[in-house]
Amino acid sequence: MERIYRIILQQHLRRLNAEVTLAAWSSFAPGFSLGRSRSHGFRLVYISKGTGWIEVNGKRYGTRPGCLSLLPAGIEQSCGVAGTEPVEAYWVQFDANLGDAELIDMLKLPVCVDMSGRSDIIRLFEAMVDSYNDRSITSVLRSKAALYEALACFLEQCQVDEGAFGNIDVYVKLGKVLDYIDQHLAENLTLEELAKIAYLHPNYFISLFKNLIGYPPIQYVNMQRLEKVKKLLEETDIHIADIAASVGMRNHYLSRLFKQHTGISPTRYRKLYGERKAMADRAAAKGGRISEVQAAAADAGTGGSGYEQGED
Repeated sequence: MERIYRIILQQHLRRLNAEVTLAAWSSFAPGFSLGRSRSHGFRLVYISKGTGWIEVNGKRYGTRPGCLSLLPAGIEQSCGVAGTEPVEAYWVQFDANLGDAELIDMLKLPVCVDMSGRSDIIRLFEAMVDSYNDRSITSVLRSKAALYEALACFLEQCQVDEGAFGNIDVYVKLGKVLDYIDQHLAENLTLEELAKIAYLHPNYFISLFKNLIGYPPIQYVNMQRLEKVKKLLEETDIHIADIAASVGMRNHYLSRLFKQHTGISPTRYRKLYGERKAMADRAAAKGGRISEVQAAAADAGTGGSGYEQGED
C-alpha cells in the first residue's frame, strides 16, 4: 500500500504549480485566539517560539517550537495561544494545484510535523518573506524555490500510516491496476481491460485514475514503459529493438516517444549515462566524487550539446 501512496503523491508533485501570495513573521500575545474561518489558499506555518494550538475541521492539534503545519485550502480552521508566553511564527499563504481537501484527506497527510533542530526551515521562511517584499523580476522564482523546499521538508517527515488507508477500497483497486500494468508492459493494454480489473465502468475509471494518479491511464502506461526503457538502457547492453519489444513498442515508435520525453534518442541516452557512470567510477576509485562541472561535461558529450539535431 505504501507504493500506491507514493505514486499518487509523486505524480501530483510532478504537476505542482504553487505561488506565494503572502509571507510574514508574526507574534501572538497570550490569550490570542483566531475564530474559525476558511482560507482561500493553502498555509504553511512554522512555530519558532511558544505553545499554541491549531484547529482543523473541528479537531485541535497542539503546537510548539519546531512544529511545521500544512493547512489545506477551503477547510474550516482556527488557531490560538495556549501558554503564558507569546507565540512567534513564520507563515506563508500560497495558491497551488495540490488537489482538493478530499485528496489530502485520502492521503492522510498529518497537519503538523516536528522539525526541531532544522535551522534551514527558518532560512527558507525568511527567504520567502524577503522575496515577497522584493519587487525584482526574479523574486517570484526565489519564493517558489524556497516554498518547494519547505514543502519537501514537510513531506519528508510524514509517516505513511498503511493501516489508516490500507482498507480504503479505492486504494486497493488502483493498487491492483498499477501492479497489473507493471507486469504487462509488453502487452497491448486497453482502457477497458484496466477498468475491468478495478471493477469500474471505463468512464468512471478514467476520472478516478486521473484524479488520483495525475494522468489518464494509457498515458501513465506509456510513462511506465519509458521508465523501464531508461532502466534497461542504464543497466544492460540489450539491443534497443529488444528493449522496445519488452515494453510492447516497435523500435521506431519507441525512439520517437523517447525523444519527445527526454529530448534525446535511446542510443544517445545510453551513451550519456555510460559516460557519467564511467566518470563517477573513476572518481570513486580515486577516493573522490564526480563534480557538477564534470557531470555537465559528460552530459555535453564531446564538446557539443547534450541535445541532438537530426538524430533518430
